[in-house]
Amino acid sequence: METWIELTRALVIGGAGFVGVAACKELMRRGVETIAAGRKERPYGTFTSYIAFDRGDEQQLAAALTRTEPDVVLDLACFQPSDIAAVARRFGGRRYVFVSTGVYPSLHGKQAREEDFVPLEGDPPEALDYLEGKRWCETVLSRQTDLPWTIIRPPAVFGPADHTLRIAAYIQRVADGGPLLVPAETYERRANVAWVKDIGFACALACDLRKDTVGKAYNAAFEDVSLRALIEGIARALGMPARLHSMPFDDLPEGASPYGPDPRRHSGYVIERGRRELGFEPSALEDALAETLAWYRVAKPSHPGYANRPQELAIAGSH
Repeated sequence: METWIELTRALVIGGAGFVGVAACKELMRRGVETIAAGRKERPYGTFTSYIAFDRGDEQQLAAALTRTEPDVVLDLACFQPSDIAAVARRFGGRRYVFVSTGVYPSLHGKQAREEDFVPLEGDPPEALDYLEGKRWCETVLSRQTDLPWTIIRPPAVFGPADHTLRIAAYIQRVADGGPLLVPAETYERRANVAWVKDIGFACALACDLRKDTVGKAYNAAFEDVSLRALIEGIARALGMPARLHSMPFDDLPEGASPYGPDPRRHSGYVIERGRRELGFEPSALEDALAETLAWYRVAKPSHPGYANRPQELAIAGSH
């Protein structure tokens, strides 16, 4: 006989962050007691309650887990393997959901499937950048036998209040009416992008204890959106032409196309496992852009790379 286990309380580490806010909203919508956690004492966000602690301090982590007694920990802030090990030692709940990134090796234009990531060998080095840190976190998780883990793998995530401002880089360039420099090798391939609401949705689905997700990773992203489609969608929404100027990826000025795509990397995600086992379905690109553009019109953010816009226009005009 099947046993149905209801999730009642989730601790969301990084719950006041960009993706964390979207995940907390989705968990709240499902009636889950949602406790956000982070380092700031008074953050912005939507959650049942909030607790401040330094997740890099194992004693503070242990105290937070004892105080909140969560069924599920959703971790959006971890990229150090030592923090995974600390969770494994301290968490005794039903599921640990780790939010990763595009950890895949160079696939040279192939779509990424979950099994394309192979755990690393040996021990992690002391100094790790974000991507390598996530790879090592997944590697450490793969070695755990007592921690019931699930992984969500999003690509670059955009939406309102995206602190990276990568989506703003394209909106600014479409809005000024000039040409956009794009990589000739890849701008019509599937891009590695997702909407923040979709990733929040995927996180909430992975927290559902009725779903058999333990020991599995799930891709979550748009399915068939290329860089060209993204730019043309922005242009339609703004009522502007999409003036694309393709050139070799290696010749692009820094910051001209923050999403790349780099020809050496994968070209989009296969999301069939998430669709079949989680019930994940990406939203329409138009919906994601409408909400993002509403934020852009009010906030008027500027991507740092836009400072080089005159150089980009000169390059486009010389070809």
